[in-house]
Amino acid sequence: MTFDPQSGREIKKRRPALVVSATPYNRATGFVQICPIISTIRHRPGFFTLTDQKAISGQVNAIQLRSVDFLSPHRNIVKVEAIDPRTFGEIAQFIRFIFDFDQILDFGD
Repeated sequence: MTFDPQSGREIKKRRPALVVSATPYNRATGFVQICPIISTIRHRPGFFTLTDQKAISGQVNAIQLRSVDFLSPHRNIVKVEAIDPRTFGEIAQFIRFIFDFDQILDFGD
């Protein structure tokens, strides 16, 4: 998919991405929530190395989760392959950490 236009340290150019939103949400809104896939390996939280992939290699950058209009022809989105469930679960857990609404709303302990 195409990440341009971008600003500041945002991901740019055409690159692979992982769709992390549910199909019913995608169909109802025309948007998908995605995490870009980068080729530079980072050894810090929020970056998940892809293993067992045939067509795509690198790391999922869950820090730069974003919403994009998948109906826009400018985005040029094409499905390449699926990610293994274990890695997807780790990424989903990190995304839940980003949106810790209990802590934000002080509903926690």
